[in-house]
Amino acid sequence: MKTFFTILAATLISNFATAKTYTLSSGKWTDAKVWNNDYPGTTIKAEDVVIIAGQVTMNTGIVVEGSLTVNKGAFMVGMKDLVISKSGRFTNNGNTVMNRIVNEGTINNNLIMEAMNDVDNKGLIENNNNMVAGNNLENFGGTAKGNNGAYFVNNNLFTSPAAKFGGEVKVFYGNEVQHSQETVKATSLFLNAAFKANSGVVLNISNPEMLGITAYKIEKSLDGNNYTLLETIANDNATVNFTDTKLSNSLTYYRIKAINAKGEEIVLPVATVKTPESATAYTLVN
Repeated sequence: MKTFFTILAATLISNFATAKTYTLSSGKWTDAKVWNNDYPGTTIKAEDVVIIAGQVTMNTGIVVEGSLTVNKGAFMVGMKDLVISKSGRFTNNGNTVMNRIVNEGTINNNLIMEAMNDVDNKGLIENNNNMVAGNNLENFGGTAKGNNGAYFVNNNLFTSPAAKFGGEVKVFYGNEVQHSQETVKATSLFLNAAFKANSGVVLNISNPEMLGITAYKIEKSLDGNNYTLLETIANDNATVNFTDTKLSNSLTYYRIKAINAKGEEIVLPVATVKTPESATAYTLVN
């Protein structure tokens, strides 16, 4: 037992020793010079903290596994994707505008936060001011709340039965107003994607209400825009699983098109996975 605690203590000390705090004033994210040549990369590691103190142009998509904060008066703007992983935390005290915002961790928004495309939430959003989705807000299994905040959705709001909205926020969508406790366009179809060691990326499709789905088209993308068909599975079960073993070390997007008996397609919200770089046992695709 003593040996175990000694190893645990050594591991914790090692993690703290390697943790870094980066502060960026102004410039392009990928320009190493504005980081004083100490560039964190496009993935903020779980133990690291990044603070934006000026006007930053997002010329690349980023994944937040640690902590990212936009200070008051600062800007983070670009037509790229912002992904907050399950361990990640994003705090916006300034202005953030991105192409797509995917949240599986925690977002704390205190001013203006906008996605030109979709906001996909499977985690927790504390929206204390204004959050805008230029296309759709997809709150599947997540919690969207805040202190007197407002969600503005240009097109559609999608939720799942497990999703929650706080009682102190309002949602405006498609020229209609809905109180946060109401559910809009709810569906029980749900996609979850996760990397599992010695396996690959495992996709789990849930259809608990047995909606009469006869087949699923499984699609994959490395940029979030251009998708290729991996496989079509004919299945009417409540749960369908698929494993992708052709992995990429970049952020990967998975999309499911569910086909019912009438031939109609239902597109499920996109799921994202960032494969660990140590996953070398699998076939990597560029």
